[in-house]
Amino acid sequence: MKRVLMLSLALLALCTACQREEKKVALDNSLRLLVKFNGKYGYCDRGGTTVIPPQFDSASLFSEGLAAVYVDGKHGFIDTNGTMVIPPSFDKASLFLNGRASVQKGDKWGYIDQTGKAATDIKYLSTFAFTEGLSATFVAEGNVAKAGYIDDRGKFVIKPQYDDAAPFSEGLAAVKIGTKHGYIDKTGKMVIPEQFFQAAMFRDGLAMVKINGKFGLVGFIDHGGSMVIPAQYSEATNFNDGVAAVKMKDKEAWQLIDKTGKPIIDQEFSSPTVFTEGLAPIMTKGKVGYMDKQGKMVIKPQFDAGSIFVGGIAPVKVGEKCGYIDKNGKMVIEARFEWDQRSIDQYTHYYTHFVADAPQDK
Repeated sequence: MKRVLMLSLALLALCTACQREEKKVALDNSLRLLVKFNGKYGYCDRGGTTVIPPQFDSASLFSEGLAAVYVDGKHGFIDTNGTMVIPPSFDKASLFLNGRASVQKGDKWGYIDQTGKAATDIKYLSTFAFTEGLSATFVAEGNVAKAGYIDDRGKFVIKPQYDDAAPFSEGLAAVKIGTKHGYIDKTGKMVIPEQFFQAAMFRDGLAMVKINGKFGLVGFIDHGGSMVIPAQYSEATNFNDGVAAVKMKDKEAWQLIDKTGKPIIDQEFSSPTVFTEGLAPIMTKGKVGYMDKQGKMVIKPQFDAGSIFVGGIAPVKVGEKCGYIDKNGKMVIEARFEWDQRSIDQYTHYYTHFVADAPQDK
């Protein structure tokens, strides 16, 4: 009898393991650009050819081969051919990161995998992106919400205990305890004690932090918590491509600094900008051009707005229309789509926070 019981338990364990084995999905990661035409969203390829006709009232960027789209009051996911591979059944849906997308049903959130199967229970108050294998997730603890970190199966590996929590980047995550922020590692150990009024994700080995309250100053720390660029700025951006934009206290102009805190060029700007692939959009006399890190305007100011370069192309605004230029300033996708600031902001945030390498067309 004991032998039979042991055999039954072994079979049960084997079946459970089979159920937990995640189906590997081979998805096409060809570049698809989110575009808006006549009030509807669709997608074109790098050459400007419409691949998925504008038909959606709302849509996201493609990430990991899938994009969330809004159909008949619900969100589902399409592949790069426009096929609805995860039926629209969610009230809200996020981008895929690390094979997981956050979805909402009713007032609760959870995660699905790339087949649309629930990877976790849909029971959380709110969720964030999976980065480096973990996701900050909020649950109710009595009458308050607390954040911890779950793995890709929904198991809390860092228990809910924080008043706020950010995604992991470069092995660390900013968390809030009371009114102060510090940084934890993936074991939950507080490696940089809570001491900051605000704390951002690590980028290029540095993280932007604010000290001394709402009207305090901003500086940059390293992974050990040392303030390697002193807190002397009223505002700043994260580092990207080795450069950050900063505004000195009591000044309106912005400077561009390197990772030592030294200005990269002797020039000030009326607004911040972001470098990617060696270039940054710069507004000059009401027009946007693109500057390199030596301060040379390699694409003359001629556009009404512009965003970052990704994979050698950048969206620019001509009148009220959106097109794409290459790094020589040539318009490679005609400015015929609607300029949609929400989509542009999503594009900029995604590629400067969560993507290390530019997407490659197939």
